[in-house]
Amino acid sequence: MSIQQKILALLLGLALPPLVLAGWLGLSALDRARETAVDTGASALRDQAEQVLLTRAADKARFYDLGLNAVEQQVGAVATYATTRYRSGPFELGPERVWVAPAPSPALLARHSQDVAFAQQMIRMLQSSVAANGLVSIGYIALETSGVIAFNDDGVIDALLEIQPFDPRERPWYLAAREQGGIVWTNTYVDAHTKLLATTCAQPIYDAQGNFVGVVAFDLLLQTIQQDLLALDVGEAGYAMLIDEAGDVIVQPDLEAGDSPWNRPFRSENLLASSSAELRMVAEAMLDQSQTYGLAMLNDQEQPAYIAYAPIPTAGWHVALVIPAAEVTEPAYLTSQMIVQRQAQFRNQLIGLIFSLAAIISVLGLVLSFSFTRRIDVVRQGVQAIARGHLQERIPPVGNDELGELATAFNRMGRKLAEKIQKLEENAQQLAALNEVSNELKGILDLNQLLERIPAAICERFAFDRAVVYLVEDDHLRVVSAWFGPEGLTQAHQFKLVANSHPLLLEGSTIEADVIRNGKAVIVDNPWNHPGVEQHKQAISASDAYVQVPIFGREGRAIGLLSADCQLSERKIGVEDATRLLTFASMVGLTIENVQLFSDLERQVAQRTQELRAALEVAQLADQRKSDFLASLSHELRTPLNAIIGFSTVILDEIDGPLSPPQREDLTSINRNGRFLLYLINELLDLARIEAGHMVLEIAPTDLTEVIDDAVDAAQGLVRERSVQILQNIPSDLPNVAADGNRVRQILLNLLSNAVKFTERGSIIVSATVLDEVNDQCELQRMVVVRVSDTGIGIPAERLEEVFQEFVQIHGQRSRLSGTGLGLAIARKLVEAQAGRIWVESAPGRGSTFSFSLPLATPVATTSLNPIA
Repeated sequence: MSIQQKILALLLGLALPPLVLAGWLGLSALDRARETAVDTGASALRDQAEQVLLTRAADKARFYDLGLNAVEQQVGAVATYATTRYRSGPFELGPERVWVAPAPSPALLARHSQDVAFAQQMIRMLQSSVAANGLVSIGYIALETSGVIAFNDDGVIDALLEIQPFDPRERPWYLAAREQGGIVWTNTYVDAHTKLLATTCAQPIYDAQGNFVGVVAFDLLLQTIQQDLLALDVGEAGYAMLIDEAGDVIVQPDLEAGDSPWNRPFRSENLLASSSAELRMVAEAMLDQSQTYGLAMLNDQEQPAYIAYAPIPTAGWHVALVIPAAEVTEPAYLTSQMIVQRQAQFRNQLIGLIFSLAAIISVLGLVLSFSFTRRIDVVRQGVQAIARGHLQERIPPVGNDELGELATAFNRMGRKLAEKIQKLEENAQQLAALNEVSNELKGILDLNQLLERIPAAICERFAFDRAVVYLVEDDHLRVVSAWFGPEGLTQAHQFKLVANSHPLLLEGSTIEADVIRNGKAVIVDNPWNHPGVEQHKQAISASDAYVQVPIFGREGRAIGLLSADCQLSERKIGVEDATRLLTFASMVGLTIENVQLFSDLERQVAQRTQELRAALEVAQLADQRKSDFLASLSHELRTPLNAIIGFSTVILDEIDGPLSPPQREDLTSINRNGRFLLYLINELLDLARIEAGHMVLEIAPTDLTEVIDDAVDAAQGLVRERSVQILQNIPSDLPNVAADGNRVRQILLNLLSNAVKFTERGSIIVSATVLDEVNDQCELQRMVVVRVSDTGIGIPAERLEEVFQEFVQIHGQRSRLSGTGLGLAIARKLVEAQAGRIWVESAPGRGSTFSFSLPLATPVATTSLNPIA
């Protein structure tokens, strides 16, 4: 079977059975689908209507919130201005009218002249602020001490004269702002001027000492918001309203002040006290701070209705839209009827469509199968030609569809593949040339011979006519070799002489200096007019264009540059030339450095070997004599010192008779200093033993807690009569360590003694913990870390590396007994000999923490300490 027949059979087999089956299933399920569609459509439209209703409530709430927030900002701005203005008094009286409680009179105006003058100063600010916001009806400022109040409109004063007496300090907006201490929105009340329902945004003002001065307030007539709500499209029977944070209705279509007096609280319907349980539940959900927007169903006037509500955060109010449910679901009912009619039409159309499609598919199958097979065969032949290596073959156009795009893609791939193969061949030739030159140059070990060969190799291998090698020497570049062809030897020599007679400074403005600094290749095609070209050098070379590339060493530092041109052949230098020369330069840099190192090493190795051999012999002899001398001297001094200490102790114990106070004091000094001298000698002897390799460590499982207790008890005598405490922080389950207990005790005593020397007051804390450390084999090893922390004078950061060196005393003059500077050095050697490490953390004035680590216990072993240089 051919491809054409297969395509036709595939189309018919895929299309006809599913089409017939789909038609039968569609007709059999049409009735059920109609009912489902009606229900689903009605439900979807009802959900959409509910969402639209909720969105409209939220949008209106956001609109009012923005307006009320703008009012708050205006009130805040006026209050800030009033506070600043009040602190800049005194003020001069003006012609503007103000009110003085309980009613203005010349005596009251004169008595409170400064408050009157200040209030007059605020009238213009109030006028401009009220004019800028259409929601605000009146703006005013009232003062505490005098009862003075100024309005943006003095017509209010005329209205107050008819209802006097009037004291603003008794009004709810004034009392609420003073009690709150910040900006407030009042409950609904009857405005004394307009006799309409209003609410007020008020903010207190204070003087420089924080004393209450008065209140700035803006009135909003709820009639303005009521008119806006009445304009909402909520249907014939729907309506909108505003509810405050107490559940009171403050705006609705039929809400008016009526006969309510201006000086009495206004009472409106409270939804929380409604006789309808559903309305109370909606009101509670509306005022719940955890909820924001909501939609609910309730019975309004004995009919089901939707209520959608959204918050106005600025004032703590809520917008509520109430629409009868019938108006919401009516579009859904009409839509369901339309669905029934449309589905009846669809039933008849579907039957005819099934038969029509069956015929069309058969015809199209024949046409498409013939078209596909013909073009596929053309593409197949072209692909086979490319596969056989005929990259110049091209597939003829077979159309603008996917097969045409496939043919175009194969043609493009053939061209790209041919270009890539050509480029790969060129790169392979270049790499072969580079490899050949590299092998040739690597075989040259004489530096001068290498430098002379490099420019000649550039011309031979890379089609350049002339080449020059520069190397960096101190702060300038020097020409070390040049090749101007077999017939240009004299010109090349002259070029070297002239170029080196005028050194090219690395900090100069020449092109060569820029190449060294920037590390990039440069093609110079106008050297006669280029400001960065040295013209004395250009006059000798007479080059019309050349390329220069940096030579990099191992560390990425430019050590020189290569310069080449095609002056004789007059070939234009391109980017490919610069790329090849740059690659060659990177290889040449390593070769030059290798030859330089080889030359230097040959010369230095012999000299250094002889010097080191002589120095080693002298050092070994001196070190051995020093160690022998210290060991001998220590043994010779310990015998008489032990006798002095022993006899002085016997005399102090008064075995030979009583002592006078001066005698006891002298003998005590002799005994103490003798013991200190013995301690110093022991340190010298320990150091001599370590360096001579005569000290043996008994490595065994050691109870570190017991060792720490002994060391701390021994060190307690060092802090008697001083304001220093030695404390311990050792865990009860501290494991044993593999160490020499006596030497660990010696390490701790050295560290505690060092801490006592430099701690005048405070505490010294010995602590221990178990940690994982990486050993020399880069493996994790469990170690016990012991820390000795003090509150002493600390160690400068720059001297932390010196503390463990022999005979180094960081604060030698600060201690009462300076010592030999060997205690920490001996501690370091002992710790390292037991497979641990020691370190210090410190800062001046903050104390120091010396830490050392020891491995966890292993089977008993004895280890000899190797000599430490």
